[in-house]
Amino acid sequence: MSRVEVSKISITNFKRIQKLELDVLPVTALVGGNTSGKSSVLKAAQLCVSLLQAAYRGNNRKGEPIFVGSVGDDDVAFHPTQKILDLRHGGAATERKGFEIGFDCVIEEGEEPEYGSFVLEVKRGKNANISLRIRGKKKFAGLIASDGSSASIFTPGLSGISIKEELRTRGALAAGAMQGDANTYLRSLLYHLFHDEEGWTEENDEEWEEADFNDSEIDELPESKWKSFCLLLAHIYDGARIIVDHDEDIEQFLDIRVSINGKVIPLDLASTGMLQVIQILAYSCFFKPALLLLDEPDSHLHADSQSKLLEALIGLTHRTKTRIVLASHSPQIIQEMNRRDSVNVCWMEDGSEVALDDKNLPAVPLLMRLGALGIGAEAFDPQKKIILLTEDFNTDLVRIYAEANGAGSDVAVLSYSGCENLSGARRLGILLRDLRPDLSVLIHRDRDYRNEHELRFEELQFNSWCNANNVDGISEIFTKLNDIEHLFATPEHIALTLPELTKDEILACIESSIAENRDEFVTSLDKARAVLQQKLYDTPRLRQKKEWLESGLPSTGKGPAGKSFRPAVSTDPFPFEICHGKKLQRVVRQKVAAKVGGDFDIIVSKIQGSSIALVDGNWLGKFGPK
Repeated sequence: MSRVEVSKISITNFKRIQKLELDVLPVTALVGGNTSGKSSVLKAAQLCVSLLQAAYRGNNRKGEPIFVGSVGDDDVAFHPTQKILDLRHGGAATERKGFEIGFDCVIEEGEEPEYGSFVLEVKRGKNANISLRIRGKKKFAGLIASDGSSASIFTPGLSGISIKEELRTRGALAAGAMQGDANTYLRSLLYHLFHDEEGWTEENDEEWEEADFNDSEIDELPESKWKSFCLLLAHIYDGARIIVDHDEDIEQFLDIRVSINGKVIPLDLASTGMLQVIQILAYSCFFKPALLLLDEPDSHLHADSQSKLLEALIGLTHRTKTRIVLASHSPQIIQEMNRRDSVNVCWMEDGSEVALDDKNLPAVPLLMRLGALGIGAEAFDPQKKIILLTEDFNTDLVRIYAEANGAGSDVAVLSYSGCENLSGARRLGILLRDLRPDLSVLIHRDRDYRNEHELRFEELQFNSWCNANNVDGISEIFTKLNDIEHLFATPEHIALTLPELTKDEILACIESSIAENRDEFVTSLDKARAVLQQKLYDTPRLRQKKEWLESGLPSTGKGPAGKSFRPAVSTDPFPFEICHGKKLQRVVRQKVAAKVGGDFDIIVSKIQGSSIALVDGNWLGKFGPK
């Protein structure tokens, strides 16, 4: 039987991916932020196989594969979403616009391998069916689609298994493997793997008859799928064995146990990490798929088991010729993969692969530890001499604000929101400086209701941190008002971006917006001041620092509460300066847009444009000469 080995996956206009060509090595690791497109790659590969299998109708007399031109959603085993046509990037597929998934392959048959590729075009067909067209070598598509190919296995993770399980057929296992429903059939899979007779011949019949597949030493077992599985499992969990004891004629439920460290326990009592490993190895050894697609296989494993898992996966590719594509959040595994020639570490961002040279590639596991994989490729662009790290996930307004204060094309604005806290952002700044000593790093921080003394304390604290850690080339800058959005809601800025409104009209919009949302602004102020009281004033260690006295903070440890910032009389106007900027900008732009009339999105784009009213003395000069 011919064996297909996948060497490249190409994807166009699928989910988050516009265009991607991924070289597939024995192990290919996808890393990136939560919206980088990692799962899109895994799901695209699995869907391609599933669509081909749904359309395959066997071979003609010449041995050429036959495919129908359209299938229904219900005909397709793997469903990343209810309507497959909705998976097109940018909107549902139409009769003219769809998505494409293709494989470059090698067929191992005869003396010389055969190379080729195909692309599956997916569009909307008649009666809302899925229209399919194959470009390239249909022979390769036929081999992947044929019933016995087991072309791909997708395991989206394992959260545990049921307490009881009835024996399922091999056909049900194949369907489960295609649908990513691996944990539902794990006991049945182990049973069929245990009884699989691939490798049996008349010549070795006696060896098979004498072997005890539960108790014999693994090395003494005949060459078989079960032996491969046992060897790989024992490599990760020393001495671990799976015991299969089931009489299908009299027992309703499968009895599968685990022997480890001298104890025998039911399979469902094994740790989730161990079940994850058992699942991956069992499916791979049983089906020997061309592609094994793993979504965070390391997520339930301790650090010491993660390295063993990697060894097992690499060993799996040698024993079965399976190619593995996995998504990972494990810095340890990625760090080890970086040193392996047989592994391709692909860092993804916005559905594309980020190209890193050998010098920068080791930064990936470090960025993973900081939760900063989402910072983007610009961090390694030599044309960018200044990195502005912002606490905002959406960097659009921060970029406009920075440009209004002198930032040019050599400035990259990147989010550090995944770093969890300010400490992580500072460590990220040090990492970027270590990787690129020519770089200057600015860390944006919102004012968040701090008074002048509290701001001064933060600045002095940062300077002390820099001195203590021998840090240079990193600065922190606060916004003039509570946050970035606050500056986009000032009457001066709105007047410059919407000159069709009079000053009185703008002030009326702002005043009514504040009045109508006064309760929310009061709540935001009080919560923010309560947080400052807890984190700053209620911390004796901070009050003992010299920076405390130098910044003029009270020695009593009691900071001003929210009520001291707002009018004592509730009917008096609530001050613009202590509004929550993000909320204020949202409500003000609605009022202003209603006053101007016309397309709301166009008006918002004007308000969120640049003006000289955004100039901030704290920011001006940070990106070059004043």
